[in-house]
Amino acid sequence: MRPLRSLLATSALGLALSACSVHDVALGGPATLVRVVPEPPGAICAQGGVAIHTGLDLDNDTYLDDHEITSTQYSCNGDAPVACQGGQILRGAVTVRATADWDQLRDVHCVEGNLFVAGVPAGEIPSLPDLGIVTGDVVVAANPTFTSLAGLSGLHTVGGTYLVQGNDRLQSLAGMERLRGAEALAIIANNQLDDLAGLEQLEDFGGSLRVANNAALTSLTGLDHLTRCGRGLALRANGALVDVGALARLRDAGSLELANNEALGAAAFPSLQTVSVRVIVTSNAALSTLSFPALTATGDFIRLDGNAALTSFSAPELLTAGGLLATGDTALQALSLPGLIYVTGVVELRGLPALTSLALGNLTSIGDDLSLNTLSSLASIGGLPRLATVGGDLTVGGNSALGSFAGLPALSLIAGDFTVNDNASLTSFTGLAALRDVGGKLAITNNAQLPTSVATAFAGRLRVGGPVTISGNR
Repeated sequence: MRPLRSLLATSALGLALSACSVHDVALGGPATLVRVVPEPPGAICAQGGVAIHTGLDLDNDTYLDDHEITSTQYSCNGDAPVACQGGQILRGAVTVRATADWDQLRDVHCVEGNLFVAGVPAGEIPSLPDLGIVTGDVVVAANPTFTSLAGLSGLHTVGGTYLVQGNDRLQSLAGMERLRGAEALAIIANNQLDDLAGLEQLEDFGGSLRVANNAALTSLTGLDHLTRCGRGLALRANGALVDVGALARLRDAGSLELANNEALGAAAFPSLQTVSVRVIVTSNAALSTLSFPALTATGDFIRLDGNAALTSFSAPELLTAGGLLATGDTALQALSLPGLIYVTGVVELRGLPALTSLALGNLTSIGDDLSLNTLSSLASIGGLPRLATVGGDLTVGGNSALGSFAGLPALSLIAGDFTVNDNASLTSFTGLAALRDVGGKLAITNNAQLPTSVATAFAGRLRVGGPVTISGNR
């Protein structure tokens, strides 16, 4: 968390701040307001801070009423991760909300605290060439006439979050060229911004980068030199975004999220090798292909969910992952992860009616559950020839085309429950010759074409640690 040397009194400002928890909203326009109020010490901010309530002025009274609040974010007191380095220092929370307020920043080299530039009614940011460091947060939000950030061109270090939000005439990030360090950088709901030109200096960036709800953003030009995003990269709800090609040099990210980018038709990250935490790709309506040709490891899971046009996902060099979750991607035909050896957590494939093949030929062990559910076109589990152990439950259910278990010749141990349910075409357990142990329950139910005698014989040759249920079969 970042420092606030003094708490702000309640005020109506056009800003929002990314710090603790946040729900992005598409804000902007002259009716964007913020109310900043003290946040007492507690669960959200251990040492106190401020709550920043953001919303639209629906009744045009220039005050953000409680019912108009759509987003609340927090800036908490704490130790600053950066410090001033001499020159003229301005201490405390600095607020600019009128043209005359700029005078307090003349000849200032460092703000020891937070800088809020919000709701300035007219003009541009004046030239502030000396201002190089802000030890806390910088918020530039809901300023209806700003077209660039050129006046802040000397700013190179931000100790907290640098947030640019809801500046409806902002056409360029010019003025951010010298920025080299921040805990987080957030570009949100600037509806005239069509690219990210001005961020070309970002290369090895240790913070997080969030780009969200920018209605006119079509490309990420400006991020062409980014090789590392240490705390993660999130691209959310940029409705016109069609190209992520500017990220071709990205090699390492704390996390990667693509969500609700409706016009994005394809995404490839040719240089991305490691993701420390997780990859999340959800609800990108036009996304047809997704590839990570150089990715070797993720610390946590890969999640694909609700990408209605996605037909293929490939990560041929991926060796280990914390989990693999693909759900509700109704056009997905192929999962290609031929190098994957070990998954420490869950593999869940569910609600993928077009999936016909699994290319998981080297997968040897799954640390937790394996779930194959409602894969109505999958006739064979032929893509898992080396899978030997499942550390949790194995669930095979609702797969109407699956006739047998051919394709699992190495599977010998299911440590948890084994559930086979409602597979309309299943007639045998062919393919499970190596299976000897089920540590938990065994349930074989409601498989319309599976003879009960076959199910009974199969159960009889296993060592099962829990109860056995066989019912509703032929």
